[in-house]
Amino acid sequence: MGKEQTKTLQIMLIDNDKYVRESLSTFFANGQLKFLIFKSASEGLNSLKYQDIDVVISDYFLPDMDGLTFLKQAAIQKPGIARVLMATIITDELKKEISMAGIDAFLEKPLSVASIDHILCEINCEINKEHLTKTKPEISNEK
Repeated sequence: MGKEQTKTLQIMLIDNDKYVRESLSTFFANGQLKFLIFKSASEGLNSLKYQDIDVVISDYFLPDMDGLTFLKQAAIQKPGIARVLMATIITDELKKEISMAGIDAFLEKPLSVASIDHILCEINCEINKEHLTKTKPEISNEK
């Protein structure tokens, strides 16, 4: 039998903090994940029109709109895309908004590579399960 192929995860990161962008870009540069990194929501939304993105990770504080609004717009533009919000401060109100918006995961800043890696592994497993289910041929019991 042939080996099942898994999909390479395409990730978009939006953060206006240059240090965060550079650090994550350096860390994930040689990995099996493909990262597109932007500093504003408008750049990210424009790129979503042309790129096949599986996961969007956005900081809450962005220069042109808040990250939650951006992630809601990303879901409208690309239904089914996995969405992760990052923030330094989380309030009960923000938790409620995250839940209501159907955000897939939340990362608290300061970030650790382990926390990002863990979230991406979980999302990758879900995406690959869906991918394998869609590409697996149906077996019919009809005679």
